[in-house]
Amino acid sequence: MWSYGHRNIQGLAVDPATNQVWATEHGARGGDEVNQLEAGENYGWPVATHSREYSGGLISPETSLPGMVDPQVIWTPSIAPSGLAVYRGDAFPDWQGDLFAGGLVSQDIRRLELDAAGNVVNEVPMAMGQRVRDIRQGPDGLLYVLTDESNGQLIRLDPL
Repeated sequence: MWSYGHRNIQGLAVDPATNQVWATEHGARGGDEVNQLEAGENYGWPVATHSREYSGGLISPETSLPGMVDPQVIWTPSIAPSGLAVYRGDAFPDWQGDLFAGGLVSQDIRRLELDAAGNVVNEVPMAMGQRVRDIRQGPDGLLYVLTDESNGQLIRLDPL
């Protein structure tokens, strides 16, 4: 077992430069997460969580406990995260090492900027106006976004 205490992983990415593993997870009612995964660690579900029951009640009164890894990012209200990518191309030099998470409910992409230690230090929403199912870096160094509306699209993000 690599790690445990996960509710519902939707996006998983490995940074090819650092081998760091990242995951996005759906919370129950809010409490969506971005986690920096480490082997053998407990990420809390359902003992420590920011999620709530769909009826509105608490799943747990604890949001953080010793021996459990806290999320890097918590989204409440939920964005319903989907695919996840770590950018390591040449087309967007300012985005080197940033994470890109799709949002189904939020209909956007969240660019998560990391510091040198691998901590999320800033979040920049990029409106898409459609449910974002997945995001990947292509071999050309550009980012490709897959939407899942009735007429889903494959959208290429180009530098300005």
